[in-house]
Amino acid sequence: MASDGRCGWAELPPGIIAQVASCLPCNEVTCNIRLVNKATAAQLNGPEHTVIRLSQPVPQHAFAAYWLAPGATRGLNLQRRQQLLCLAAASGVVPNLEVAVAAAGCVPTYQVFAAAAASGHLDPCQWLHVYGCPLERDSDEGPNDTVLAAAAGAGHLHICEWLVTLGGAWGRDYVAHAVRAAARGGYPDLAGWLLQHFGERARLIPAHVQTSILVGTARGCDLVSLQQRVQREGWGASPERAREDVMAAAAGSPTPDWAAKVEWLEAQGCPRTSVWVAPEAAARPDGADALARLTWLRGRGYAMNGLAVDAAARAGHEAALRFLLTAAPASHVNPGSIVYWICNGGHLAALRMLVDRGWAIDVRGSFLTLARGGHQHALTWLAETLANAAAGATAVEALQDTYLFAEAAASGNVEMLAWLRERGCPWDASAFGRAVESGCEVALEWLAERGCPMPPEVSHGIAFPAAPPPTLSESGWSPETMGP
Repeated sequence: MASDGRCGWAELPPGIIAQVASCLPCNEVTCNIRLVNKATAAQLNGPEHTVIRLSQPVPQHAFAAYWLAPGATRGLNLQRRQQLLCLAAASGVVPNLEVAVAAAGCVPTYQVFAAAAASGHLDPCQWLHVYGCPLERDSDEGPNDTVLAAAAGAGHLHICEWLVTLGGAWGRDYVAHAVRAAARGGYPDLAGWLLQHFGERARLIPAHVQTSILVGTARGCDLVSLQQRVQREGWGASPERAREDVMAAAAGSPTPDWAAKVEWLEAQGCPRTSVWVAPEAAARPDGADALARLTWLRGRGYAMNGLAVDAAARAGHEAALRFLLTAAPASHVNPGSIVYWICNGGHLAALRMLVDRGWAIDVRGSFLTLARGGHQHALTWLAETLANAAAGATAVEALQDTYLFAEAAASGNVEMLAWLRERGCPWDASAFGRAVESGCEVALEWLAERGCPMPPEVSHGIAFPAAPPPTLSESGWSPETMGP
């Protein structure tokens, strides 16, 4: 501390300030250290110090100040509100989770509980359990995703230990899903712990589920663990089918030794004929990795097929898709399916590639899919590109569609709504109804202010705040903070 009472921080050399910042969590630097003075803010101005990541702990005062401000979540649809809850739960800070629940105005779903369990934070798991959050995804199809499986898939033994103390909620099928999740996640020891803990219930796991555990081991565990599983349990009740599925899982495995697993499985007699091998490789998150795997597999005699083309389109892997359109038999390719998956994900680079190749585009169907997903950048590009091509009249006509506007309203993307109206896209009461379903208050306000027709059941009692809340950029947050 300086003798005149001033904080000694201003007298520190820049190098010391940078070193102090490097020892602190990024969100701590962003929310606290950068606010000391202008010089510090100017020095710590990189993206790692200016973007607040909600999946990591955020200082409680900053989180509450932003999300409890009037109208802070007005621009978020229901999906994004639930995402906010998931990120707060994953951060492990219970007070921030409480703030997020209050700000979002919606009940936490199973996905929020699963996010907390997968992050390994016990406190928010206990809070959500007391709150009454469900332990499994609501489904009429029997046991599906569970919080136990989420924790097991992320390798968090301590969360699993707590969950199994909650009573008899975990039946045979739930145990099987959790064991498979642990294997897929690359945690064979945890899978073994679950099998041992549940004893008789684990021994009653059906043979076909035991095979799925073997497949999970091939996907998530290393070669040694896979070899041990096969040597201990064999190939299950349907060895031919198991060998095909295990080979496909190895081809899509995230482990560094995926190729070694494929080679070992080949040596064990696993066939190269499984139709799922190429699709698993094509679906890898990284496009360059997907292309490298497909090239390697094709060199070893594995067939490229339409399923792989669809997988690459779904992932938006332009280079892999280009490779597969040449390598796969034309009779296996479904053009409509490819266009749908690309538009569904808003993959602009892949969409450009198809248009450049002269691909036949279902204009109305593509516009509707892009609007439903809120993919304005891709919709704008496709509409403007087609308007200047032979399909110009069709593109203009496709924009004059009340259903298109309603689909855009369902996404809650106000910029897209404005863009469509500027081009004469008509609306009707269904647009307002779809915006209500989206849960985006900003979209509802925008539609109401511009006179969009309303369904009779919502045409009375509509009221909005007199002044909009500060935008994310004005508040020092950015849209990227809604991701991990």
